[in-house]
Amino acid sequence: MTFPGGVTIRGVLYIAGLALLAASSYGLLRWVESSLREPAPAESQAPVLTIEQIRAVRLNGAGLREYVLEAPRLTQLPGQLGTWIERPVLDWYQPDGRTREWRLLAERGWVAADNQLVRLDGEVVMTRTAESGKSPATIITRDVLVRPAEGQAETAAPARAVTPGGDMRAIGLRAFLDEERLELLSEVRGVYEPPKR
Repeated sequence: MTFPGGVTIRGVLYIAGLALLAASSYGLLRWVESSLREPAPAESQAPVLTIEQIRAVRLNGAGLREYVLEAPRLTQLPGQLGTWIERPVLDWYQPDGRTREWRLLAERGWVAADNQLVRLDGEVVMTRTAESGKSPATIITRDVLVRPAEGQAETAAPARAVTPGGDMRAIGLRAFLDEERLELLSEVRGVYEPPKR
């Protein structure tokens, strides 16, 4: 079969094949060029700031102490990588900013770059202080996430909560730092004697 202008099917196929070969060659050339380029340098993860014997105070919207963080060493990482803290001590205050409610001790901690999340790693001891005027409590657990804006601390790890009337063990725990409330999440075991009235 012949098309107008004397072009045959064989000629059309030959031209189409050449066009396909040219397009494939161009694509292969672009791929080879891109693979030969040097990769972009990785962003450094070297610390941008290290502070010894740190004491940081976070204020609430009324300008009163919300919590105080103390540690022998703080290491801030670049960009959005956050801040590592050695052996942090976190004191959580009541809304009046004067009365300490909880003290949290950990082996190591991490604070998100936006300060919305504090992670306490390793063994964590949480103690509701006697000065709070509320029932004292001690919680021993691991790997606690603290959400300062919500006033909550939680873990999915095994936890032990000791109060004047009880000694409870559970898997997972949520503490409401501004309230006199603990939630033991699963596999709860222990003894509890309510106060006599």
